Amino acid sequence: MLKKILKLNTKNENYNLQTYRISGLTEKYVNNQSHQNILSSKQFDTKITEIINNFPLFDSNNLIPYPNQSAITQKLWLKRISKNVNQTLTEPPMLITKSPKDSEIEYILPFSSDLKLRGNYLSPYGNLRIGRLLEDLDSIAALVTLKHCENENDGYKKFFVTVSVDTINILMPLMPDRDIKLNGVTTWVGNSSMEIMIKVSSKDNETNKWSPILVTTFTMVCLDKKTMKPTKINSLKVETPFEKKLFEDSEKRRSKRLNSNDYLSLNSLKKINNLLIPSNHKSPLEIDFEEENHSLKDLNSQLIPMESTKNNSIILCQPQEKNINDKIFGGYLIRMGLENAFSTCMMKFSESLPVLKSIDGFKFLKATEVGDILNFESTITYTKPINENSENPSYYTQLQVLVYATNPFIGEKQLTCIFNFTFHCPSSPHENSNKKIKQILPQNYSEGIRYLKGKRIIDNFLKLENSPSQLDVFKNE
Repeated sequence: MLKKILKLNTKNENYNLQTYRISGLTEKYVNNQSHQNILSSKQFDTKITEIINNFPLFDSNNLIPYPNQSAITQKLWLKRISKNVNQTLTEPPMLITKSPKDSEIEYILPFSSDLKLRGNYLSPYGNLRIGRLLEDLDSIAALVTLKHCENENDGYKKFFVTVSVDTINILMPLMPDRDIKLNGVTTWVGNSSMEIMIKVSSKDNETNKWSPILVTTFTMVCLDKKTMKPTKINSLKVETPFEKKLFEDSEKRRSKRLNSNDYLSLNSLKKINNLLIPSNHKSPLEIDFEEENHSLKDLNSQLIPMESTKNNSIILCQPQEKNINDKIFGGYLIRMGLENAFSTCMMKFSESLPVLKSIDGFKFLKATEVGDILNFESTITYTKPINENSENPSYYTQLQVLVYATNPFIGEKQLTCIFNFTFHCPSSPHENSNKKIKQILPQNYSEGIRYLKGKRIIDNFLKLENSPSQLDVFKNE
């Protein structure tokens, strides 16, 4: 029976049989230690790598072991599970120094020519699902981390987690008929953590030139698979002026994150709300809130209580959404958070289709397990009218999504992540001269905090929207 399994002709046989053999070989000879000695590590590594390398990256007709994930994510994860592991190793291998080029990767999504692939990324409205693309970014960050931290044929597999993602600004619309290019590279490395910069570009079908779409950085941490504690990783050697600049920029971002209190949890908001402030000594935050609230009352506005915009979505975490570490895929949480925010925004601004403009930086506060119950609580925290004197204004809207995970067997509910999404709601295509300007009305101090945070995020976005500094990393190095 063993000889039949190993006798593979990957170029001619049925694809589903190939994927069956991949998962079967992995389960039988990697996860099951009692079979470790039947098949040598060299034989297994050779055969499974042969299978993976011989199936196409973008073949929409075929089923693959991660059916709920995109083509890129499936390909990256299959590469990850193909690594041969020496179960007898008790200590990590010797660390080495690598350059950014050693871990740099590039993938192209050929939307212009592969209609079936494009269909997997389309929304109900004919646009690209940015949430699906964000899943790919998380997968690419993991693969870059893998390439930097693990050495070829070292027989030791490490465990990587996404800790945080920096602000993502969408620089131009994503066109569904244009190819998308994704680049990932290591820009900074510490003892156990590292930063991965990811750039996304779109190809003009007429000029064949690539235009920048977005750039962001993922902070990853490497854990020892056995102890689940941070473990040291390979160091990074930066040589070119461009590499040095990226390293310095990462240092600045890291310092800013460590000294920042921007990531407010719900408990933090409650504590702020319970602070006793003497009536004759108002805080700057309270004064700002009162000024904003006063300006709302002076406008010919449709005041919408913040509480009334809240929308809850409950999801059971299924095994099909787990990653290769048997945790719920972080990219899945980002996508679901975005889609919940989009739906909430559209329910209140149904005159037009909201367009994602920015995602504020966020952290993953805890891992989400298979079987957890997720609660996505979406709230519109701020709106900024554009051309408010117009009979038909457009808006910037700020959506905050609190993601809670509950273990149903013990009833423990924990905050997993806080997302802040900025949308542009275009003017309605239908004329309406009596239309009032929609404004969010906070009705207590904690809502006031969220309102001011939403205002700050949109104000910062508008300052950077046309900043040439966002395009620096796309220039020739």
